[in-house]
Amino acid sequence: MGKPTEQVMANINMGVRNLPRISKDYSDRNRTSPIAFTGNKFEFRAVGSSQNPSEAVTLLNQLCTYGFFAIEKRLAQHKEKDIRESSLLVLKDVFKETRRVRFEGNGYSEEWHKQAEKLGLPNARNTPAALNAYLEPEVIELMEKTHVLSEREVCAKVEIKLENYVKTKEIEYRTAVNMARTQIMPALVKQINAVASAAAAAKTAGAASKSLTAEVKRFDAFYSDIQQFTDRLEAVLVRADNKDNHHKKAEFLAEAGEDALEQLREVVDRAEQAVAHEFWPMAKYQELLTVL
Repeated sequence: MGKPTEQVMANINMGVRNLPRISKDYSDRNRTSPIAFTGNKFEFRAVGSSQNPSEAVTLLNQLCTYGFFAIEKRLAQHKEKDIRESSLLVLKDVFKETRRVRFEGNGYSEEWHKQAEKLGLPNARNTPAALNAYLEPEVIELMEKTHVLSEREVCAKVEIKLENYVKTKEIEYRTAVNMARTQIMPALVKQINAVASAAAAAKTAGAASKSLTAEVKRFDAFYSDIQQFTDRLEAVLVRADNKDNHHKKAEFLAEAGEDALEQLREVVDRAEQAVAHEFWPMAKYQELLTVL
């Protein structure tokens, strides 16, 4: 048998006579989905650096196992027909039934959230919501049926992950509070003092400046907002401590905590663009980009 030609190698042969010839895809990868479909194949993304890839692989294998099991049951209903013809009939039905859950747009956009809501699809927006999916009866049933985890082990797994999430968020929020109080707010005090001194000097010289006075008010507003949102984030941590289990605590931190942190970050980012370089206590975004 001779060496295959480039034309032969450029096509994917599935070994099924009624399927059309499929060309291999050499295009740039779709980077907007954790499991991207790029024309004629799926690509699996790498997990986060702190995660163990074996968990993702286990779940993907379970999904494939479930799919094969469901298809096998359907094929068993067509024993009297040719296996290839039966396979095409079953796959045709599967493709039709799963059409509504296939989304080929940007998985990180608002479009996906709208589509998921429209189709009634699960759409976990944070880690606690995603972990709760493990506790669904059909998920536990699949775990036990495939002999991967028992119900008790699934519950323990979720509890451990929620505890880890809570600790991570508490560290993140406390660090943000500490940075705001010990670095950002003192920097604004220096900026306010410098601009106020300049405004006072101009007034003493007989050239009162409305612009400098307005600048003092602008930086004072930054200081006031950062103080307000820092207090709010700190209050979230206090309220979280009063939750009686990891599930409630994690959900509260994921919602109220993230909202408070986002508000604080938004005003700090605006202040960073206005405060003088000499007063800002850490590298600014433009410096990081220049280094890169």
